[in-house]
Amino acid sequence: MTESKKESMGMLALVLFLITFITALLLGFVNQVTAPQIEKNKEATRASAMEQLIPGAEFELAEVSEVPAPDKNTPAIQNIYKAVVDGETVGYCMEVLPSGFGGTLTVVVGVNLDGTIAGAQVTSHAETPGLGAKAQADPTWIEQFAGKPADGSLAVTKDSGDIVSITGATITSRAVTLAVNTAANYVLSLEG
Repeated sequence: MTESKKESMGMLALVLFLITFITALLLGFVNQVTAPQIEKNKEATRASAMEQLIPGAEFELAEVSEVPAPDKNTPAIQNIYKAVVDGETVGYCMEVLPSGFGGTLTVVVGVNLDGTIAGAQVTSHAETPGLGAKAQADPTWIEQFAGKPADGSLAVTKDSGDIVSITGATITSRAVTLAVNTAANYVLSLEG
């Protein structure tokens, strides 16, 4: 290799490094600038979901606001809120994080203290568009949880239950059902 070729390769490597370094700095800066707004959007989405699940309630952060996953088959719970109407706790809303087909879902679940599910809403997912994404996009599917017993025994029809799966998205359907059961079991543990 001639001396000029070595110099030009060295210069190319240096330019490539500088481009990569500058790009990384820009990405880090953009992340720092947008992170607070992203967090605000998540909080607004959670608050809206809770208001739809238990309308008219005021939500107070519970004493225990997070429950880590005890094992790989049980999802973690975070952002646990008491639903309070006229000074009396009427239920709980919480985010449950089950694993779906495309990754972790965030499911806000409302559980009434009368022993029923207030409802559920998928607020974040990475599921397949047109299939598992229907857990969030199709309100008629998610509505089937409302009014069901909050005893932790819900299952999809393929597992001999009465929750009708999303066609082509049984894993996602099972994940949402697991989220609802996890929330119900948590509230049962509080009341028991």
